[in-house]
Amino acid sequence: MTQYLLKRLFWMVPLLVGISLISFLIMHLAPGDITTTEAGFNPKASEESRQKLRKIYHLDEPLIVQYGLWLKRMGTLDFGESFAAHQRPVLWQTKDKPGSPGMIQEALPITLLINILGLVLILATALPLGLISAVYQNRPPDRAITVFVFIGFAVPGFWLALILMYWLGVTHNWLPISGIHSLGYETMTWPAQWLDIGRHLVIPVFISTLGGLAGISLFVRNGMLDVLHQDYITTARAKGLSEPTVVYRHALRNALLPLITLLGLSIPGLIGGSVIAESLFAIPGMGKLFYDAVLMRDFPVIMGILTIGAALTMIGNLLADLAYAWADPRVRRGVAG
Repeated sequence: MTQYLLKRLFWMVPLLVGISLISFLIMHLAPGDITTTEAGFNPKASEESRQKLRKIYHLDEPLIVQYGLWLKRMGTLDFGESFAAHQRPVLWQTKDKPGSPGMIQEALPITLLINILGLVLILATALPLGLISAVYQNRPPDRAITVFVFIGFAVPGFWLALILMYWLGVTHNWLPISGIHSLGYETMTWPAQWLDIGRHLVIPVFISTLGGLAGISLFVRNGMLDVLHQDYITTARAKGLSEPTVVYRHALRNALLPLITLLGLSIPGLIGGSVIAESLFAIPGMGKLFYDAVLMRDFPVIMGILTIGAALTMIGNLLADLAYAWADPRVRRGVAG
């Protein structure tokens, strides 16, 4: 098991470098760069000033040289500074700029809070819904849950978000519809601050939960149906075991094994955030940061987020494999061998 883990960790390094190289090349296929964007805001910007900016940002160098400079900094977990006018560090605060928090460092906690809350609500709701739907297959509870699942699949998240913003925020003024906290947040007591943040997160977390709830509940239902028709379940029932014992002790654990892989691969989503939701609600998270960086052609920020996402995808895949091996002795014996 240890040898398998070390081997996987070793191969993650060249794989991450290859992914970052492909991302870097694809990113530079897009027309324009940060100088094009900045010149667009200043009609008087001359070609000479644009060339000076290109030199400052090393954009006049060949692509392989630019990638080498970026890779050298990435080796020390330093993704450089943003091309924007503020020139803040991409990842975290550096000694050179002690008063400038990193852009990812500032956006990451907000995205983590929203997505972890959404994931917890998804699991707390989708597991019982999928279980009930499988146990009562082709009966009224199953049909009602199936209708709900298909509605969840069909409703566009951005459309529902706009409807809720208009109804709950504009028409009735029950909930705030933008940002992460209200004016005067700094002067509030800490319970009032948490309540204020919670009110701002109700609609975004609901949209995030509804988007994943339909898929996970259907995934659990199909997994339970496959397991409930296995021979060992028939044998357990023939031995006289009660139906709750058969369902919860024998079927549920094996039915949730594929869900482990799905949860492992959802780790990058916890960090990457939702571009649509964060842009709609003006939430300064990772999704909005990535969206703004793409519009500005801010290459260091784009590469920093893409690289972190690739690393988390590989880590999530590894954790899913290890969890699979822990849950299933057959997989554990194969890994050890």
